[in-house]
Amino acid sequence: MSILPLPIEESVDEIISNLDLVFDASAPLATGRQILIVRTAQLFTAGHLSNGKAGSQGYIRFLGSPSPSSEVTNGYIRFVTPDAVRTPTYSAERTQINIWVDQAYLPMTLAQLSHSERYLWIGFFGAHTYGDLHSMQ
Repeated sequence: MSILPLPIEESVDEIISNLDLVFDASAPLATGRQILIVRTAQLFTAGHLSNGKAGSQGYIRFLGSPSPSSEVTNGYIRFVTPDAVRTPTYSAERTQINIWVDQAYLPMTLAQLSHSERYLWIGFFGAHTYGDLHSMQ
């Protein structure tokens, strides 16, 4: 009996296959993915000074366990201004997913935290990278 509430890996593979339809079909197929089964989420509101300019940022830290074919143990979603959105990354050294999203998505993401099933994932396919917080009530 699996501890996973859903066939998470199959679900992510289905999402990737649907994304492949959006992107160039001549690009190589999926080259990897990491899936974090989220157990806890911590919300942070931060202030910072960078290059002499003060700023602030909201972010969420996710802790959990990796899916059977993954190694990830934690992840972050950072809420930034639209011009500061970056490509999602995965750090093998830190076993960490990093996702930057438009701060306008903060309310929707906070609503997802109340869902019973949540996972953070990142996929690499061709020249494309995709990452999201997936949840179900």
